[in-house]
Amino acid sequence: MKFRAVSRETKMNYMLWCIKKEIMKENTYLASLPYDPSPIIGVVKYHLDQWDPMELLEPGSLEDEYDGEARSVTIYITKHAEDISVAGLGQAIHQVFRKSFLDEFQSEEDTFEIAIAILRDLTSGNEEES
Repeated sequence: MKFRAVSRETKMNYMLWCIKKEIMKENTYLASLPYDPSPIIGVVKYHLDQWDPMELLEPGSLEDEYDGEARSVTIYITKHAEDISVAGLGQAIHQVFRKSFLDEFQSEEDTFEIAIAILRDLTSGNEEES
């Protein structure tokens, strides 16, 4: 959406409204699942935090830095559970991080390593350990 003759505050409010709307939509989808997706979110969040591609998790920082990305990746996993692949998950992780961090995100090759680790933990039943 292009903005014409609007204040910086209006642009920021619109952007925050869009983000809030997206979060509500994702939470509604996750709540509609016939099972609790929390263990999947936990595994995904653990691996994204360990990876920390944007170097946001320094001592004393907020631990919720990658919550949105973990939620989005979890939704991809739940929607593709029957035919999920490392390549597909790696590409989804890349797209989620590019959407969140634009050109600042440059770790495309690492996304496949993270996808391997996530799928390994999910398929081996390590949800509680992560």
